[in-house]
Amino acid sequence: MAGLYDELRSAVTLDGDRALIRIRTEYEPAGGQAARIYPPTYPASAGEPPYVIESKLVDGEVRTDVLLDSVQSQANRAEEALLQAHREGRVRLPLLQIEHDGAARVQLTSLELPHRYADAYLVDSRIDGVAFDKTDLGKAFLAATSADASALLRHDPGSLVFGAWNSHRKGRQAKFPRIYASEVVGWDPQIGDRKAGRMDPLNLVGAGSRGTDGELSFSPVGAKVKGEKLSELGHGNIAPNRAHGGVTVSAAERVATISLAGLDRLGFGDAADDAVLAARALLAAYALMADRLAFGGPSLWLRSGCELVTVSESLLWVGRGGAVEPIELTVGDAITLYDTALEKSVRQGLAPDLAPVTLRPGPGLAKAIDFALTKADEGDD
Repeated sequence: MAGLYDELRSAVTLDGDRALIRIRTEYEPAGGQAARIYPPTYPASAGEPPYVIESKLVDGEVRTDVLLDSVQSQANRAEEALLQAHREGRVRLPLLQIEHDGAARVQLTSLELPHRYADAYLVDSRIDGVAFDKTDLGKAFLAATSADASALLRHDPGSLVFGAWNSHRKGRQAKFPRIYASEVVGWDPQIGDRKAGRMDPLNLVGAGSRGTDGELSFSPVGAKVKGEKLSELGHGNIAPNRAHGGVTVSAAERVATISLAGLDRLGFGDAADDAVLAARALLAAYALMADRLAFGGPSLWLRSGCELVTVSESLLWVGRGGAVEPIELTVGDAITLYDTALEKSVRQGLAPDLAPVTLRPGPGLAKAIDFALTKADEGDD
């Protein structure tokens, strides 16, 4: 992988014609082209399908697509794959981890936090009893900018790769646009229809309610009050009702990009030029590894009813004038490339700190976590 690392290192200088890395994957539904798949659902007006459907101009023709997985969701899948590989000992990553021993043992890592380095879970946690924002690391995160993102490179490079905005704190806070983006769409969607219901094996009838202790109180007769029907408590029959029916598509496609121009916007304070370029190459390798870990397999499971089988895939350097050059990169190759980039960054003195940082929830957050895990303490109304 030394050869590909040298190409990455050269590309992030932007001195040549290479502009970005593009990954394109074509899929078909697991059940075949005519099989129904289920996109994510969103609020919709009456009579409208609860899917994101749009028109796009493709090769001079207008085509319709349906969103199968958003940029944000794809980033979360990449983070999940990175975390799994880290826990399996396959990759070396810097991690912040919040640990809580209360109603249950909980561990949240920086690869799981919705707002990444700027997440409220960090704001409301402590390191050795000190509120995170008042620690040296917390202050460094607050001071991070695109001109000096050293603190994030060392402790949370995912915030630079997948993007983050410090929106939970007062004042004007830094935004870090994602340098990696991926999305999955289905082409030429045909909206399906279905009826959904439930059959109770004993056909229980009557009314009931649940007390604060969760016990069922049953009445053989009663008014059909909302919340007191057995069907609303998990018992009884539910007559078939119309439900969103998924779609069939001519093909499904994922397109991902890694932006060299986006990397070029990231500075690292007064670090030497060679260290800065090594850091940018490391972030590109991190993004490639995340993509391969999450999406480099023969199939892609998005949700129940939406599994896709890989038909074809291309990884390309995209250059000035639309010129493309193929990249050969397996999952194992991507991990080796990242390891090479990590070692180069270490030599330059600007690299991730692989020692995990452990935090504990503050009192308020600890109570909120316990309440969420138990829903309510005994006696709560």
